[in-house]
Amino acid sequence: MPTRIDSTKKPTEKTSYSAEEYLLNDHVHTLFPLNTTHFLVKNFSGELRTLVFTKILNEEEEDFHFLPQQRCYSAKKGFLLRRTVKLDPAAEFYLYYIVYKNRKSFRADYRKDRRSFGYRFFEGMPVSPTESYGEFKASIANARHHYPYTLSVDVATYFNSIYHHDLVSSSRGIGWAEADVSSLGTFLRETNSGRSIDCLPHGLHPCKVLGTEFLRFIDVSGRIKSDLLLRFLDDIHLFAKDESTITADLLVIQELLGEKGLSLNGAKIFEGPSTSDIKEEIDAIKAGLLQLRRYLVVVSDDLEIEIEEEETGSLSEEQTEYLLTLINTPDIEEADAELVLALLRDHGEQVLPRMMDVLKRFPGLTKSIYNYSRFTKNRQGLAGLILAFLEDSPLATEYQLFWLAKLAEDFLSQSSSYSNILLAAYYHPNSTTVSRAKVLEIPEKRFGLPQLREEHLRAGRSDWAAWAAAAGTREDPPGNRNHVLGYFANGSYINKFIAECTKQFR
Repeated sequence: MPTRIDSTKKPTEKTSYSAEEYLLNDHVHTLFPLNTTHFLVKNFSGELRTLVFTKILNEEEEDFHFLPQQRCYSAKKGFLLRRTVKLDPAAEFYLYYIVYKNRKSFRADYRKDRRSFGYRFFEGMPVSPTESYGEFKASIANARHHYPYTLSVDVATYFNSIYHHDLVSSSRGIGWAEADVSSLGTFLRETNSGRSIDCLPHGLHPCKVLGTEFLRFIDVSGRIKSDLLLRFLDDIHLFAKDESTITADLLVIQELLGEKGLSLNGAKIFEGPSTSDIKEEIDAIKAGLLQLRRYLVVVSDDLEIEIEEEETGSLSEEQTEYLLTLINTPDIEEADAELVLALLRDHGEQVLPRMMDVLKRFPGLTKSIYNYSRFTKNRQGLAGLILAFLEDSPLATEYQLFWLAKLAEDFLSQSSSYSNILLAAYYHPNSTTVSRAKVLEIPEKRFGLPQLREEHLRAGRSDWAAWAAAAGTREDPPGNRNHVLGYFANGSYINKFIAECTKQFR
């Protein structure tokens, strides 16, 4: 679990923590957490380390390189999509390893009036996003009472716009060893097939660490004259005593970002007296509920912060009635639907009938439905609803198909609809390599899944569907799985690696 910073303590490394634990603990919070990577890292991390550092990054091994990665799309608000990639197990392991190895280079702030919150390490462990974001919001609220003018901006499509060579130079600038700088450059170049932008995947903690550090050039710029700068990744807030300072800094920030090929999201700019209170627009009950909600915080249009779940405490009768009214509102907004899913967990009978509408209208809330489902008592009713959605929703997205298959695996395996849900997700017209991989990696011996896996293993391909199919045989009798894994192993070096690991698993 991430740790909370105690600024009064001198950092001391927790020697029991490792890069492998870093990846495994963050895995569930990623956009497409395929269990194949978790399986390999948990059971074969030594072999993965050997593959990456003695083969892939060894210039004398001409047949080994980082592979071009699988393009996939997670959900933003409405039906907007976030373009990213799903890293293969070797590439993902490398990324967590190299960032964790260099964790001490991501230093804390040295000026109280230029503060960056969020993604770094303390005592050898990742800082808690929950606590850090809470501190960030509290600092903003406090600053609004001390400065009459404020400016709030964020970077447009930040992760998709960072230039490869700028990111490599940033790692060199914070003191990485040249060998690590070089390996990061190789990783970014080869996984992105040589393209110089759109090279940093979304949703992975080490990418957020790199992205946070990269923008530090704004924090340290002497050209910014505002009295206070607060930043959480690409979400930037300035505070000053006069309007002209704020306006001048807005121009400076755009110039600084422009030198890196970045720009501001114009729709997010806010300028004016900071004495206005945002809570004036929210009624008292909802304001209290928002304080309880500690599940998902949307920072910008480009990024979401996955936050570990916390106890929300008991809802009052008035709060419960308010949430039930919200979920039964025909034109409910996405943020309100997410609030209900985060807090109204003991009223499944009332929420379940509205779940279909949430799925159809808000693809980005599918992971919220996944998390809600762990508390749902009516599993059979939930299974029926999800099956109906999969069979009658031609607009279902890749993100939805992935998370609904994962939901079925984790919560609905005893349902009579389980097999139909998995097959409906697999054969859906909008299914992709990544969403099908979610089904194929489930070590299920029924429903024709062994035959589906065998089709992929015998085809000789080297992609996520084939790798997941191989991992899906891990609980099969060795005599059965090892024979077909032999054909799969001939496809590529990573096929061979996954086949050999799976054969060893007991």
